Amino acid sequence: MRRKVGSSMMHLIVILLFVLSLTSCAHGPAPGTKPEDPDIRSFTSSEFRIIGGPLNLTGRMKKPEGDGPFPAVVLLHGCGGISPRRDHRWAERLTGWGYVTLQVDSFTARGIASVCTASGSDAADIRAKRVTDAYDAKRYLAGLPFVDKSRIAVMGWSHGGTITLETLYLKKDDPFRAAVALYPSCRRTLAGLNAPLLILIGEADDWTPAGRCTIAMPQEGTEFTVSLKVYPGAHHGFDTPGANTNVSGSRGSIHHLQYDPKAVEDAVVRVKAYFEKYLN
Repeated sequence: MRRKVGSSMMHLIVILLFVLSLTSCAHGPAPGTKPEDPDIRSFTSSEFRIIGGPLNLTGRMKKPEGDGPFPAVVLLHGCGGISPRRDHRWAERLTGWGYVTLQVDSFTARGIASVCTASGSDAADIRAKRVTDAYDAKRYLAGLPFVDKSRIAVMGWSHGGTITLETLYLKKDDPFRAAVALYPSCRRTLAGLNAPLLILIGEADDWTPAGRCTIAMPQEGTEFTVSLKVYPGAHHGFDTPGANTNVSGSRGSIHHLQYDPKAVEDAVVRVKAYFEKYLN
């Protein structure tokens, strides 16, 4: 009788452990842990650091089906880091159009959460570092067998759009093939750039005013075409689904973000045609 009871208990324990294992698998990772993103890639920054050694940046990469080689686009996030609602959606569009995309994360490796309120030397410092990040990402992509290194573009939003402009001022032997900047801060003339540029911005943008970009447009012919589209009534962040809020900027400023489906519809068409022209 004792043997039967012991055997039954052991059998019951085995069954319970099996059920628990199925329950654990059904609910994913243990509480407090995050599943690894299979799209995350790591690449080395060329930023010089006296302490700590080389800086390893991360990026979220997507590629079309097949072996390629494909054209590619480096994507630069805004002042608050990568925005899944906006940035991921653009990455999916671009990949669907046949481009490898790399969403560069300039903040996590540096222990930064946001630079939306940064000003002065702090703002200038992170801008310089992010320009370096963009070219480091380009170099990383160029080394991949499924990427056509002669067809790599750059695209950014807000702060990332400003960095996109900054990458075009450098006299590089191997610049980006083309660039798209959504609502960037136009700080100086857009003449003398090292690649073609498309700017998409809202007329009602109170953070990076469209008027500055209009004034910055080249007055004479340039080697590379600079195109500007201003959307009537559109605000900052017009391509961020669900956006309708105020956010803090530098020196206590407050700015309005609002989604504009009509502007987005036009922007998607323009970006698609633009990259087809310069990358295909």
